[in-house]
Amino acid sequence: MYYYLRGTIALYEKDAIVVDCNGVGYYVYVSKPENFPIGETITVYTSLHTREDEQFLVGFRTFEEKQVFNKLTSVKGVGPKTALSALGGATPAQICDAIENANVLFLKKLPGIGPKAANQIVLDLRGKLSYSSNSQTGDKNMDDAMIGLRQFGFKAAEISAAMNKITERGLSTEEYVRKALALLSRN
Repeated sequence: MYYYLRGTIALYEKDAIVVDCNGVGYYVYVSKPENFPIGETITVYTSLHTREDEQFLVGFRTFEEKQVFNKLTSVKGVGPKTALSALGGATPAQICDAIENANVLFLKKLPGIGPKAANQIVLDLRGKLSYSSNSQTGDKNMDDAMIGLRQFGFKAAEISAAMNKITERGLSTEEYVRKALALLSRN
């Protein structure tokens, strides 16, 4: 229902932010509220969750986080708050790598994930979840930039980390590449 919110971060709490969209404040649960600076105008990708007694929005800084979150919540026994906690403990690329490599020990170390849930995640998602340089981010120019950076010889994890640091959206492919190269050259 709510795909994303574009607005100004009005405030943040321990596990949530408030996004002001034209005078309406949306309370959104996030994994790392400190990654959403107050006063900054950004796009927050969202997922609406409804239960018998409540409705709430879960938000993400990147489209990749939203994709991994949706996959995690499709696993039996992993709810939205557990998936959000897990994303607070690792990047989407790290989680995907752990699932593909059946690294149950890594998954168990994530907040809210126990041994049973870690095994179930690997069982349900291994081979179905890929986080690579050609993943669909929802932004064609960003996808093209990621493919180009991959051809320069950068690893998918490096590219993902750099792209996650670029907060602006709607840039041209060249602008994404330029910004990502600046970030990658610092490492």
